[in-house]
Amino acid sequence: MTLRHLPSTLAILVLLAQQAVTAAVPLGGFIPFVGIGLTDEFKNASTDLTGTFFLADSENSIVGDPLFGTPPVGTGVPYYDLALLDTGAATHILTSKAAGPSGFDIDGNGFDGTNIQQIGGATGLIDLEINDPLAIFAGGLKDFTASGSTITKKPAANLRGQSSVATLSAPTEWKLPNILGLPMAAQHAITIKNSEPQIFHLGDRTVRTPEVEFSDLGIGGGNITRRAPLKLRPGSSFIAGPLYIQNLDIFGGNFDFHENPLSPTIVENGGLYIDVDLFRGAKSIQDKEFLFDTGADLTVVSEITAARLGFDPILDTPDFVLEVEGSGGVSAGIPGFYLDELNIDTVGGTFTMHHVPIAVLDVTNPNDPGNIIDGILGMHLFTGRDLVIDINPSIGQGGVGPSLYISNPVTETHNWTSTLASTSFVTAANWTANGVPNQMWVADLRNSAIPSQQVILTTSSTVNQFIVAAGPGKQMSFQLSGSGKLTSFGETLIEQGGTISLNGSGTRLDAQFVNIEGGTLRGNGSVFVGSGPITGVVRNLSGRVEPGNGVGKMEIIGDFSNLVDGTLAIELGGTGAGQFDVLDVDRFAFLNGTLQVSLNGFAPVVGNMFTFLTTGADGVNGEFSNLMLPAGFQWGVDYLADSVVLKVLGLGTSGDFDGDGDVDGHDFLAWQRNPSIGNLADWRNNYGAGGSLSAATAVPEPSGSILLLMAAAILTRTQRRRI
Repeated sequence: MTLRHLPSTLAILVLLAQQAVTAAVPLGGFIPFVGIGLTDEFKNASTDLTGTFFLADSENSIVGDPLFGTPPVGTGVPYYDLALLDTGAATHILTSKAAGPSGFDIDGNGFDGTNIQQIGGATGLIDLEINDPLAIFAGGLKDFTASGSTITKKPAANLRGQSSVATLSAPTEWKLPNILGLPMAAQHAITIKNSEPQIFHLGDRTVRTPEVEFSDLGIGGGNITRRAPLKLRPGSSFIAGPLYIQNLDIFGGNFDFHENPLSPTIVENGGLYIDVDLFRGAKSIQDKEFLFDTGADLTVVSEITAARLGFDPILDTPDFVLEVEGSGGVSAGIPGFYLDELNIDTVGGTFTMHHVPIAVLDVTNPNDPGNIIDGILGMHLFTGRDLVIDINPSIGQGGVGPSLYISNPVTETHNWTSTLASTSFVTAANWTANGVPNQMWVADLRNSAIPSQQVILTTSSTVNQFIVAAGPGKQMSFQLSGSGKLTSFGETLIEQGGTISLNGSGTRLDAQFVNIEGGTLRGNGSVFVGSGPITGVVRNLSGRVEPGNGVGKMEIIGDFSNLVDGTLAIELGGTGAGQFDVLDVDRFAFLNGTLQVSLNGFAPVVGNMFTFLTTGADGVNGEFSNLMLPAGFQWGVDYLADSVVLKVLGLGTSGDFDGDGDVDGHDFLAWQRNPSIGNLADWRNNYGAGGSLSAATAVPEPSGSILLLMAAAILTRTQRRRI
């Protein structure tokens, strides 16, 4: 038996209408969370006369006594926690915190088992403990209130769930949240309502999730007419229902067959599949079954599927690179590319998207263990849409079979209309809607009117998605000042000509993820990325990240990824604290692309050191592939486990534009990228200097023809389109 889980980082999209549409598909999607509670309700093997004690029972309301550990003094309220709703996960999983004494206290309440289940996902294998059967209940987060780092069910709220289910308890190294898996979807219809976004603080984290509702199977899509047939693989497992494998230790004298189950509750080898059509250039694949996975925020294809679409993940240059977080940890360097078109076969209206980002990763097929799945549909495809997942098996009752219902857009796109050089973000007259931005807005802050605009936010504002951009030759600067805080339910995208500037330590940009595609993120302040227990990323695809306005510090609560076409710009003004830029990353920093350093009048001396990037434990991954360092010095860059340090090793040679101690072709490349870095005549006059004598004398001074050839090589390279 193989269990699979792929949530995201990515870790790892759409605008729909009743007709086929061109859709802007984001590089990442929503993450559905619910609140869960446990009770002691289960069928006893010795008293269950039906002999089906190992089958899960669907429950429409809470039954049994709640489980909790040692509550705060003077209280005795049941324990509840967040869980990721993941139809791609084979079973329900509890974190070590949730299963521990301060949570549901699985051991203390006598529900701990002794058997182990190994599970696999996008990033590796891990061993989890199988618990004795109990009951699990869930509801959307509208049914809960948050206080500090805990959630509490509202008194009138009704939760639905399952009894006689065996869950898994994860070890402390498990970094994902609790998981509410496929067995729940097998017995309850699920409505995911992006029309009711839930945004709140839990501890020091921002939780953002669509509202989730559970109801009886067979309800259909209500007012939603567009539906995609779901294929239940294998159908017989869904008809039989979720079950665990009972304890068979009769030779050991254990006749309590419900104790110490041999497996958690699963839909055996179960998965939900949808037919899709994929197009890239002249290549296409049609009617391919992809796994429908609410725990994946990005669509994934296998390596061989990518190759059939004309992208070889080993030989070809990817359009972007991602990190994926799964059951085995974090994997970096996952290649990605854009599809020209992705179509889901539907009735009641078409569903076609264009320019769709997808990741390339081999993942085990839950329906066919031992083999690789062709692809997984991620939630980015359904950004800004309501979904109904109704997998009511077809057993001859007639009517509509298992289906995914997909609504029309529920968000509203509003464009910036002001032609003022400087004005407020929350002035109603500045927007096409003549209203104040809110959590249902896709706010497109785009300067198309004048050479430069500055838009200021000094209070708090919330939008659904946020875009900052400008037309050709124009600039748009979004300024967070004072106590300014911008919260985005989903993506914040900084495009060409756009800048987000944090103008003080009290300012904050708060989004599920930030993508920088040609724009700039700068300033002193905090950037929070993620949703609750799932960490997000500031992904610099092709723009600039500049800590400080002048010299300063930018804090990223989450991950930072600098891709090959991205630049991290650092300013040095001295050696003391607060005299040089610092990028402080809460967790991981995935490094590639350009490190650009400027002095602005500061004169460092040999031995000076600057810790300009800090991370969490073992957080530094990769290295910058291009160094643009001040001329006249020999520089060293040390990549430590949790920091990156720039050092002055000695005085340099004129023309040593990359600061590596010699003057060679790499310096010409650095000058080509940034001619202001120095004088090309210095490079020509000192070519070959700084290396060993034999190396220096072996290289003649380049002629103009060599320079021309090198320039042609650079031009050829830079003409390759990279997104």
